[in-house]
Amino acid sequence: MHIEVQVALNFVISYLYNKLPRRRVNIFGEELEKALKDKFLGHWYPDRPCRGSAFRCLKTGGPLDPVLERAARESGVPVRDVLEHLPRELTVWVDPGEVSYRIGEKGAVKVLFSSDERAADERTDREVTRAFNPEAQCFRPVEPVAAPSPPAPAAFSPGPPFRAQPLTFTTATFAQTKFGSTKLKTSSKRANRMSPTEFSNYIKQRAVQQQLAARALSPATDPAAYFMARRDTPAHLLLAN
Repeated sequence: MHIEVQVALNFVISYLYNKLPRRRVNIFGEELEKALKDKFLGHWYPDRPCRGSAFRCLKTGGPLDPVLERAARESGVPVRDVLEHLPRELTVWVDPGEVSYRIGEKGAVKVLFSSDERAADERTDREVTRAFNPEAQCFRPVEPVAAPSPPAPAAFSPGPPFRAQPLTFTTATFAQTKFGSTKLKTSSKRANRMSPTEFSNYIKQRAVQQQLAARALSPATDPAAYFMARRDTPAHLLLAN
């Protein structure tokens, strides 16, 4: 009886989540579980599941169900708030080995739980037997699983089947990617680099050349100043000129 009550309980309160405060829904669910078990006590016949099915039925339409009224009263949740968010004319049958429901007098009866369908799958059955989870957001009815349709025949292809080749990298090609830990260095790039000392001498050389060019254009150039500038210039820079 525990499994069947849990399935029916989760199905009913799934309509209340996100509509009423979670804490109030959880308290209502606990009281509804107690009321259902008390009602089914002495009216549970595993050998004859159909016996007492009408008595174990939970309804929202017509006269107010005493089980819903009791759970609302004990939890402090107004029964009108509960009925407002439940489907009209909802009928839930809780029988040994099966839980089903129907919405509307002419609606189709759908199965929520069937022990016969789950007997072959012990793992799924153990999941159902877990205690009531107050964090459950919704409950999806278990629909009969249709037989899988056979796969469609593959289209005829005259060519050989395509096989994807693994992508490989050599050390050089991998180094050129953004994931490579090294970068390729060419001799031309290496030759263009100057050390700090070479760069400083190059700047000095350019400054001396600019001074000499300015003095050469001036008509009053002093030969002594030219000689002093040449003497102060490093020998390797004069040879470069």
